[in-house]
Amino acid sequence: MIIALNFIALPDERGSGAFHYIHNLLAVMGEYTLSDTHFIVYKQKHIHAEYIGMPANADVEFIDVPTLGRGIKRILFEQTLFYRYIKPCDVFYSYCTSLPLFVRAKRIFTLHDVYYLTNPERYNWLQRTYLTLVTRLYVRRAHEVLTVSQYSYRQIEHYIPAAKNKIKITYNILPAREADEIPVEVGDKPYFLFVGSIQPSKNIIQMIDGFTRFNKAGNYQLVIAGKPLHNFEPILKKMEETPNVRYLGYLQDGQITYLYKQATAVVLLSLCEGFGIPPMEGFRYGKPALVADATSLPEVVGEAGIKVDPYDINAIEDGFRKVLNEKDTLCKHIPTQLQFFDPKQSCEVWMNSLEIQYAP
Repeated sequence: MIIALNFIALPDERGSGAFHYIHNLLAVMGEYTLSDTHFIVYKQKHIHAEYIGMPANADVEFIDVPTLGRGIKRILFEQTLFYRYIKPCDVFYSYCTSLPLFVRAKRIFTLHDVYYLTNPERYNWLQRTYLTLVTRLYVRRAHEVLTVSQYSYRQIEHYIPAAKNKIKITYNILPAREADEIPVEVGDKPYFLFVGSIQPSKNIIQMIDGFTRFNKAGNYQLVIAGKPLHNFEPILKKMEETPNVRYLGYLQDGQITYLYKQATAVVLLSLCEGFGIPPMEGFRYGKPALVADATSLPEVVGEAGIKVDPYDINAIEDGFRKVLNEKDTLCKHIPTQLQFFDPKQSCEVWMNSLEIQYAP
């Protein structure tokens, strides 16, 4: 069995949530005995093979394509010159919305969300039109479509009828092994932690405003870690101007581990999330969550988090207060949530879809 894994959409070694999804699945796959399976991994040439995270027990061949970055150059390459690099395979899989349409194999990709339809204000008309057309085309050409939550499953089925009977859920999961701690200087005050990309859909400005109202006495900090993406300038300005808000930029996994362990609670008030892994990462270290009562986040946190209207500053302010006052009760529900998103179950669904030969 020859399985092709398409990573050419990965533009750099600061992977997004979509990359962490597949990276974590690969780590769990390494706990199984693999047999009769040869993996061909396609990546941009500047991405180190070690960064992909293929298990040591896997039979792997890496094939480099030119450095493409992100955007239209990569998209055009994938539907044209990429075929010169593609070797015969039984299954061709892409970890995100990225798929050569005419590859001769069982075609599978993971569709993490359909934000361009559920949150159209995030995109301009041209972006929405392009994403609508290409995603529907990819779904029609795919033999299977994987997604990361019940919420995304329902939205995809609703907006893209062609996906019906093709969709399977492979939940986002925690890494099989936590990264070694690397200390980060954050000051002496206890803090709430946000981890994620710096962009409008993460609702960071509203989060800061609600935190500021809650923190009038100045006893807490709001620590923010993540790489800037599109339209980030007003957010950075807001962070710089607000007392007790500390922006740390993009950090290594070990630094993030340290921050989770020391945090009071994890905050994620996004307006759109296909899954939302930071609350789950906080759960690993016994930290409750404050999240938006929208999209996939109530599904992710269950009874282990406080859920608030992300558009209501008063509700956000009250949410910070509640997560402190109800911390002990919230933490009692953390084991149930961690058990619900079982890493091996998700990994086995993924491996079965790709027809990977494995044994426990």
